[in-house]
Amino acid sequence: MLSDPKSRFKPTSTAVADKSNILSALKQPYSNAARIAGTMRNAYLTNGSVSKVIDYYQSHPTYNYNIYPVLGNKQYELNDNVRNSYIDIAYYLRDLNIKFFAPIFFKETLIDGVTFWYKYQDKDGVGYMKLPMEWCLIRGTENGVYRYMFDITKLNDETVQSMPEEFQNAYKEYQSNNTSDTNTWYNNKYYYVQENGMAFTFDYNSLVNGGLAISPFASALTDIISLAKAKDNVNIKDNLDATRILQQKLPMDKKDGEMLISAKEAMIYDQTIRGRLPEGVILATTPTELENIPLTNSGTANAFDTVNKGLEQVFFSMGGSSPLFGGSTTSSNIVKEGIKKDANWIYANLFPMLENYYNSEIATVKTKDKLLWNIKFIRQSNFTLHDDIMNLKDQLTLGGSRTDYLAANGFIPAEIISKLTFEQQALDIDSLMVVKPTSNTLSAKDAEIQKRGRPKTDNPSDDTDRLDDEQG
Repeated sequence: MLSDPKSRFKPTSTAVADKSNILSALKQPYSNAARIAGTMRNAYLTNGSVSKVIDYYQSHPTYNYNIYPVLGNKQYELNDNVRNSYIDIAYYLRDLNIKFFAPIFFKETLIDGVTFWYKYQDKDGVGYMKLPMEWCLIRGTENGVYRYMFDITKLNDETVQSMPEEFQNAYKEYQSNNTSDTNTWYNNKYYYVQENGMAFTFDYNSLVNGGLAISPFASALTDIISLAKAKDNVNIKDNLDATRILQQKLPMDKKDGEMLISAKEAMIYDQTIRGRLPEGVILATTPTELENIPLTNSGTANAFDTVNKGLEQVFFSMGGSSPLFGGSTTSSNIVKEGIKKDANWIYANLFPMLENYYNSEIATVKTKDKLLWNIKFIRQSNFTLHDDIMNLKDQLTLGGSRTDYLAANGFIPAEIISKLTFEQQALDIDSLMVVKPTSNTLSAKDAEIQKRGRPKTDNPSDDTDRLDDEQG
């Protein structure tokens, strides 16, 4: 994957900076989806509160995952080739680099509302090219994966050279007016991108709104702009508090009220002094008396309160807990419950979408036994990691999945099979990591040989000597 020095593939919509304009855009959100996305991206780059909330959501899940064979559909038993199939699927998913790309998919989709990607793949791995949302529309779903169509008129003879081969071929068809195939083209300009292209969105209404989608945080934009305005008021207040006015009084004839110097001379005096004043001092050159009006505290008295309330409203509108980011709270349980709520939203919206996409990728892998495999993201959060792992550990006592437990500890399937096979077969690690004799691992019989640890009988009386004399 190469960079784009000329920024030819960046979003083309500009951000909305005025509250009235964003309110107007939100009245018809799908008609203004690109402008809303541009405004949200600008807010992420310039507003610390917005970036913190989005980064918080992105860092919430661990993105740990496991794979499993799906029995049924004329496949009812596991044969000797299943282990090799597991290795093939695990190796393929390793090349997809899920833990690197999945957080990027999540973050970009939270900001834009919908993202369009094209997968590059060779023998060394994969990369994903993100396309501007102004160039694409969702055209439908295939097994839960969003597919899209591309406006080929957005390309020209220069930019098409940087596109994948599929787009170059489509551009040639468009140039030769060969766009009549309705299985490949829509409206003679939208090309149906094949299985290497996929879209992500949390807006399920995109299918009935012309393939457009908006960010789940779009409703917070008005609060974000209000917060920016409140911060501007604080700056105005600070500037007024620090401003000083210096008067340069021009000499006047008290009898006829005329200035004793010419206007040209007055201008020279004004420019001479004005150029030597420090920042924050304003010069007033006038023949009249200037009343002393202090500007300290002349700004909005409750400017800081307005900013604090605006911050709380932004966090509320974006679904985040204000105390989580340093706001005041009366109970730590509020933060804990907020974290659980956010985790449940991610489990219900992000993971199924990612699972659908990666299952479609797994389906392209040809295994010898032709067994169907699925991926499952472990429902765990970085903020509740210990409790989530302990829950899976407790399930092991009732027959729970060992591979789920290993996945929850950060093992990808390729690591599980490779690392454990290496440890057991190559290192014979059990012979290297011999359990040391302790009171928890020795019986009374063993204790006589070791001369330490447990007492000489498994049922000692109150007067039994529990320490061997040789130990002092």
